[in-house]
Amino acid sequence: LAPQTTYIYRVGHDSVWSEWNQFTTAGAGADPFSFVFFGDPQDDLLEHVSRSFREAFRRAGEAKFWVFSGDLTTDPEEKLWEEWFGAAGFIPRVMPMIMVPGNHDHASIRKANGKKERTKELPLWRPQFTLPENGVAGLEETSYYIDYQGVRFLMLDGNDKLKEQAAWVDSVLVDNPSRWTVAVFHQPFYSSGRNRDERDTRNAFQEVFERHGVDLALQGHDHTYARSKKLFGGVPVAPDAKGIVYVVSSCGPKNYVLQPLYNDLMEKMGENLQLFQVITVDGGTLKYKALTVDGVLYDSFELHKR
Repeated sequence: LAPQTTYIYRVGHDSVWSEWNQFTTAGAGADPFSFVFFGDPQDDLLEHVSRSFREAFRRAGEAKFWVFSGDLTTDPEEKLWEEWFGAAGFIPRVMPMIMVPGNHDHASIRKANGKKERTKELPLWRPQFTLPENGVAGLEETSYYIDYQGVRFLMLDGNDKLKEQAAWVDSVLVDNPSRWTVAVFHQPFYSSGRNRDERDTRNAFQEVFERHGVDLALQGHDHTYARSKKLFGGVPVAPDAKGIVYVVSSCGPKNYVLQPLYNDLMEKMGENLQLFQVITVDGGTLKYKALTVDGVLYDSFELHKR
């Protein structure tokens, strides 16, 4: 596809065709753009998550694409994916989307004690999505990167091969042509809900993120809202210092109670919220807004680069 070009398409065969749809490809340079980030849709997709999707499209219709940090459904079942696409309506036909899997996107088996145990199977992931295959071998379309108008997006699979992915991150950030770097993954560095402490991703990626100057980490899993101060080495740093801002968010109705484990690292926290985030990159400025499902501004900040 050619850069900065609008393509019009429809799908079908014989006498059965969809309506015409259109999208515009990325520009070749670092032109300003916005994207929308969603944490965990997961539950009550048609009933409740549809509000998040529709309000995001209404408020940020100029966004170039949507980003999801996993747990798109609570189980990888066809009937739940039918709900997900029903909740999104026509939007996926005109809005490109990139995503990584969470734990609930993996198939499960029922143990003798009645509990579920997640497997490594993603039965409906690759059949439904066409995503880059430039990541770790064996994690095609779940671990990859894209470059978009001055931003490198690292899309990471927090469920498998963390050590291998960390080495891969190191290799793709050694020669990074983009001014900004955003990492997207499911299990957060600094857990904010349900007495969790997901240290595996932090132990795997923190050093390589900091060494290569990742700017923003977008995460899910904890069904709360938590936006950190700018951190380096696990401690807050000055706004103009080198560091990373970590965000945990959820766009669905499933909620956990906030836990205080990392309160001292957080700038803003909340619970019982359905949120979507609109992020705009314009030269040396990154602007972030978190809005409720009612379209009310809940949190905002800016990052600046000289």
